[in-house]
Amino acid sequence: MTAPDRPYLRTLFLHPPSYEGFDGGAGSRYQARREIRSFWYPTWLAQPAAMVPGSRLIDAPPEGLTLDHLRPIVSEYDLAVLHTSTPSFAHDVRVAEALKAENPSLRIGLVGAHVAVDPDRALSSSNAIEFVARHEFDFTIKEIAQGKPPDTIQGLSFRANGHIRHMPNRPTLENMDELPFVVDVYKRDLAIERYIIGYLLHPYLSLYTGRGCRSKCTFCLWPQTVGGHRYRTRSVDHVVAEIATATRYFPQVREYFFDDDTLTDDLPRVEALARRLGKLGVTWSCNAKANVPYSTLRVLKDNGLRLLLVGYESGNQKILNNVKKGIRLDTAREFTRHAKSLDIKIHGTFILGLPGETPETIEETIRFARSVDPDTIQVSIAAPYPGTELFRQAEANGWLVTDALVDDRGAQVSALSYPHLASTEIARGTEEFYRRFYFRPRKIFAIAKEMAADHQVLRRRLREGREFLQFLRARAAARSCAVAASAPTAPSTRRAAARLQILLSVPHGSPMIASVPVALRTARELTPVLDIGRVLLCTESPGRSDGYGRHLDGLPWTEIRSSGGSSSLAEALDPDAPVLVVAPSGMPDPGRLVDLLAPAMRAQTRTTWIWQGAPILAYYPDARTLLKTLPDGYRQFPRQSLTNRDTPHAPAPSDAWSDVSDPTGVGRVERRLLRSLGRPSDGYLARLDRAVSIAISRRLIPTRITPNAITGLSLIAGLGGAASLAFGTSWVAVLGVLLLWASAILDGCDGELARLKLLTSRFGARFDVVTDHVVHAATFVGVALHVYRTRPDIPLAAPVLLLLVGVALSMASVVWMIDRLPPERRDGLTRVYERIASRDYVYILLVLTALGRIEWFLWGAALGANLFWLSLWWWVRAQRSR
Repeated sequence: MTAPDRPYLRTLFLHPPSYEGFDGGAGSRYQARREIRSFWYPTWLAQPAAMVPGSRLIDAPPEGLTLDHLRPIVSEYDLAVLHTSTPSFAHDVRVAEALKAENPSLRIGLVGAHVAVDPDRALSSSNAIEFVARHEFDFTIKEIAQGKPPDTIQGLSFRANGHIRHMPNRPTLENMDELPFVVDVYKRDLAIERYIIGYLLHPYLSLYTGRGCRSKCTFCLWPQTVGGHRYRTRSVDHVVAEIATATRYFPQVREYFFDDDTLTDDLPRVEALARRLGKLGVTWSCNAKANVPYSTLRVLKDNGLRLLLVGYESGNQKILNNVKKGIRLDTAREFTRHAKSLDIKIHGTFILGLPGETPETIEETIRFARSVDPDTIQVSIAAPYPGTELFRQAEANGWLVTDALVDDRGAQVSALSYPHLASTEIARGTEEFYRRFYFRPRKIFAIAKEMAADHQVLRRRLREGREFLQFLRARAAARSCAVAASAPTAPSTRRAAARLQILLSVPHGSPMIASVPVALRTARELTPVLDIGRVLLCTESPGRSDGYGRHLDGLPWTEIRSSGGSSSLAEALDPDAPVLVVAPSGMPDPGRLVDLLAPAMRAQTRTTWIWQGAPILAYYPDARTLLKTLPDGYRQFPRQSLTNRDTPHAPAPSDAWSDVSDPTGVGRVERRLLRSLGRPSDGYLARLDRAVSIAISRRLIPTRITPNAITGLSLIAGLGGAASLAFGTSWVAVLGVLLLWASAILDGCDGELARLKLLTSRFGARFDVVTDHVVHAATFVGVALHVYRTRPDIPLAAPVLLLLVGVALSMASVVWMIDRLPPERRDGLTRVYERIASRDYVYILLVLTALGRIEWFLWGAALGANLFWLSLWWWVRAQRSR
């Protein structure tokens, strides 16, 4: 029986289930969790699936399928082909083993760049894996499914008689039209609505028109491991026929994405393809290099092109040369100008941590991105994938700090570290990049405009915004944990190690102050007044403590679990550094604690402080003394350290300690916190709002609503109020000003909730400042439009011009001269200007709107804004000249 006549094995093509939080970055399997939830089509599996009759493609992550869902399914199949990658490999092997245990007769093979590079290691990882199909595996898998003997199949590595055998490589596929359409498999096995990419219209559909890339980028995975550096393409007729078929199958598709590494590598072909697509009337996007000439861009735009995905990578020319990008920054700038002039959207991708990266080049890249200003961006951490030149360079130069590309939570980590740039700085740079790019008035207005124009986009952007903020918080928490896990070992870190260690208890059912365990609140309140080197938390709860880092705001901390873990007290404490043990029943007053500690620290004597007959604090000049009293491997909170009879006792003043062992004490502390929420920067009239905002914040404490979510609500309310003011009738305008007033109240709630729940962050502060400025600007624009509509007899050019100039310069002046100052340095006239810059004007605007005299506000604001910034600059200059 010849191969074509053989019956095919019952074949399952599987993208294995993922796990929550997986983010392998570029080159990972398609279900990688990134800044926002995204799913690419499993095209590399759909292609061979189209060649095997009776097969089935299961893409588990977008369908939400777990291993338990798959177990009953695999009994129906003889062959399973799993796509894997470097970040997901260990997890995928466990999936393969579970499937093999469920169906012992199942033959399991792996495909993908990771196993193509090192098939020996892949096959040695588990007996459940029978074979690896290397490189371009379409016809290799087809022949396996036909039941051909493994030793007759090119491009196959397999295990036989306890040995691993490698068959010769399969020749590179030259006639790409031999590949069948993948849209037939999409129609049969996939629900296209599940596939979402933030910068593409939804639903979208993606496929390949060719393989390979002419560029020689050292970091890029696919051309170096699977596709090669020759761009081999399907004929234009073949591609257009598949798109025509797709339009019949999926009339709901709003955009087609061509996922070739660089579709614009062949300019005559892409122009011919575009003209044919234009006749179909479809909207499409593709990957492109930042050197496409204007004439080609125009042909593409005229024939349905909407967006280009462009790999800028870096804003430093030397780094681009180091990675053989083959592009000049001036060419990239010119290309971007041309694309923008044709209204072609751009999704720009950047990579931090490439060879030659420094803190200065990261700053250059951020500035470059802001200057070329693509519509959206993606910032990745340089990933040295096995099989790439970057990986070989990293090995040769000792840049690799870990073999893992993801951490135990599944999030991408920096595997590279340079003598002049630590891996943690690279990871921190990605967060900074996103914040500085997106949290600008220009970008916020652009996103708001896009949301207002399309209700579907509105829903998507709100979801993506929530996921993006969660991504930033998770990265910050992970970085805090990473800092906490790094114990001081080198001599150069001894000074940091000698700083005070704080030992706190988080018992099961710990008292909560505004939904925060009392130990975490104690640590945060002591940070400003003590030189704390590390916080040690002795926890009794079996639950995870991942959320502690966000409350500690970057303070190094270590958890010692009484139920077991990687650290005991002896392993976590630096024996040479002093330690302060704090009783779990209350909170010390920071100012009083400093006064109590000063004599003991100067004299280097052990001291226990007694409050109302109970020990509350114990100071040890070095932790070694404390550790001598504990058994080896001790993991409990050392309560005996507070009651050691050999330690001198000293009385603590009555106001030095707040007892929280009962609800009455907790309530007393929470009331004190609420009273402290007033800010010196509150406007003179807006102080009336503080009572309202505090009442709201108090009720938000037990909820899961975050301060950043409230900032977002404040922004939405403010923009809604400004729009109502601009385009509504007189009474709708009054309602709009009331919305602005509500926005001002919510603007107080975000900071209050952040302080109450210890969720303050640099990002949150910047987000708040940006939204404040956006609402300010929107309000004044709304006022001008209202006057223009309702009072056409009033000349507006002069007041509007004065207003725009005054508001812009006032906002810039506040940012430059006030917001950059730490709160403790804002006194005197600085506080006066800060209060004037608040939203007190809402009250004046409300009165004038109700009276139908908004034009008075327009002229008053135009003159007042300019007087504000002029007087502020004059005062600052006078201060500096003293």
